[in-house]
Amino acid sequence: MEITGSHDGVADARPLITRAAKYGLVLALFFVAACGNGAAQTTTDTTIHSLQAHLKMYPQDFKAYDSLGASYIQKGRETADASYYELAKEALDKSLDEVSTGPDAASAKTHMAVVAMSEHQFEDARSWAQEALALGSGDPSPWAIVGDAFIDLGEYERADDAYARLRDTLHPHDEATGLAYERNSRIAYSYFLKGDAPDAIKLMRAAIAVAVTLRLPAENVSWSQYQLGEICFKSGDLVGAEQAYMAGLAIDPNSYRNLAGLGEVRTAQEKYLEAIALYRRAIAVVPYPAFAAALYDLDLQVGRYDDAQKQLELLEFISTLNALNERLFYRELALFYADHNLKLQESVELAKKELEVRHDIYTWDILAWVLFKNGRLPEAAEAVDKALALGTEDALLDFHAGMIELQLGRSKRGETLFKRALKLNPNFHLVYSGEAREMLHQLADSDTPRGITNSPVAQGSKLGRPLE
Repeated sequence: MEITGSHDGVADARPLITRAAKYGLVLALFFVAACGNGAAQTTTDTTIHSLQAHLKMYPQDFKAYDSLGASYIQKGRETADASYYELAKEALDKSLDEVSTGPDAASAKTHMAVVAMSEHQFEDARSWAQEALALGSGDPSPWAIVGDAFIDLGEYERADDAYARLRDTLHPHDEATGLAYERNSRIAYSYFLKGDAPDAIKLMRAAIAVAVTLRLPAENVSWSQYQLGEICFKSGDLVGAEQAYMAGLAIDPNSYRNLAGLGEVRTAQEKYLEAIALYRRAIAVVPYPAFAAALYDLDLQVGRYDDAQKQLELLEFISTLNALNERLFYRELALFYADHNLKLQESVELAKKELEVRHDIYTWDILAWVLFKNGRLPEAAEAVDKALALGTEDALLDFHAGMIELQLGRSKRGETLFKRALKLNPNFHLVYSGEAREMLHQLADSDTPRGITNSPVAQGSKLGRPLE
């Protein structure tokens, strides 16, 4: 981490290296890269240092503290280092210590809402954003955070209502504004969740065009390209996904999200060595657990067992650095454990912890999957119904549901789900797309299957066999 808790200077990376040492030099190098010790200064770093110097001279400048908080948030987005959000809170607290009421406090409270979202405190995020709106500044942008919080809380209609309020009151029908970009990029995701991928893609592309025209920050535009890529990939448009991720990388060559997204596309294209290289580049920028999990499976796929072991160690190390890291990665860890038949009981505990704060369809999906892997089929069936409630076009959701249906003896429903998954995206997953085809062959060979008991996925013998 480049900025210390005292808001000045460069943090010492040695504690991280010490903890990483037992996992080998490669892990230490990953974390030095992620922490930026000795790395080139970014525009965000320059802004942070400038604001720090200013606040030493003018310690009561509430607007400068608000700007410093916003810069820490941006640094957190760029690095995925959760400690920057804690620094943001410190700066924003100081801003609100100076001015906590009236329109001048709205910006700091909005940024507090962003921090809460970043730390997966969704109810707090909604409360902060609503407090900002109540201060009468006339800025409707906090509605974006209100809507985002409702999405993660699984309250989709309320999210849509919030997004609809992201309009300039003087020019409510102007579609070439920052507010229009914020509104449409979010509504696009809502369309996707509700099973309307074509309109989601169309609206997301229009939002990105506005962002480029307005010259919004490169990281934000690159992130939007990543979101477009994700929608395209999940809905089976590999060409569109590749184009979006490549466009994101053209804007920001170090965009870890787009590097990993392109790695997912290369995996679907069975270009495994290219996929491995892309995931390694992503991890070199930010050692994110989901990337390590994907790389683990790819290393096993090509027979690089020693490399796979390093990814396994890296994944657990990242996720347990501190309590905040663990909370942010409940879903990733639960899914990885369930997929690989590791710590299955713990996978349920992690998924349930996530459900305590997050009620969206993907949390229900992961809960359903970990319950299935633990043999708790009635509970899994109840959870998977909630995961499918919106009709989202996502092949992995359908695969999970299909496996649960088969184990419950509902073979026709399982067959329908597998066919839908493969029609949507024939290569939606490194292993599970092949598993879906295998299940369909088994169903075709049996008139009255009563649950597939010899499934490699159910038995845990196929995906990423745990290393000894």
